This record gives sequence, C-alpha cells and structure tokens, in this order.
Amino acid sequence: MKRNFRKNSVELELIRELSEIDFYNVSAPLNSKEFWKEWQEKFNRANLTRIALRNILRERRLNPKDYRRVKNLIKKYEDIINYLNALKLTALNARGSFGGYFIEFDEDEGEQEGGV
Repeated sequence: MKRNFRKNSVELELIRELSEIDFYNVSAPLNSKEFWKEWQEKFNRANLTRIALRNILRERRLNPKDYRRVKNLIKKYEDIINYLNALKLTALNARGSFGGYFIEFDEDEGEQEGGV
C-alpha cells in the first residue's frame, strides 16, 4: 500500500509542478508577432526571477532547508530559460534565420552559379 501512495504522491507533485510552470509555455504560433511578444514576457519573467533568487542567496542568511530550496528554484528557472531559448532558436530557424543572420534564398541563384 505504501508503494501506491508514493506513486500517487509523485503524480500529484508532477501535476502541481506542471501547473506552476505552465505560465512559461508559449502558446502563440511560432511565425507570429504574438509569439515574440509572449516569448519576451515569459523570458524576462523567468530571467528576473532567477536574478532575484540569486540575490536572496547572496544577501540573506538562510537555514539549510531554505538554502536548498532556493538553489533548487534557481535550477528550475535555469531549465525554464533553457527551454525558452530552445524555443527561440526553433522560431528563428522556422523563419529562415540561422546564427543571427537572415538568409534569403534567391530562386535564380542556382542558375547563375552554374555558369549558364
């Protein structure tokens, strides 16, 4: 019976965690202006939260339990920032921008290179 309880508590914890981080899910289509507005809002919030948590570690004396909790929250927000950066790269690649450069393909380019 204990094993089933642990499984249920982990599932409940997962549901709780997903509901907390759901805010950082960008729902606008990748190729829309709304995507960039929503992405920027969520990225800024996650980044500022991480900065605030780091400041708490630097400026306050925390008991060991609170210290571990803040460290884990920092890791959580670093994961969220990594997710948002990966989403940003996907959106940039979807619109033809690679490595910070916009690549425009000219249909006649292939014919000119062949010397014809």
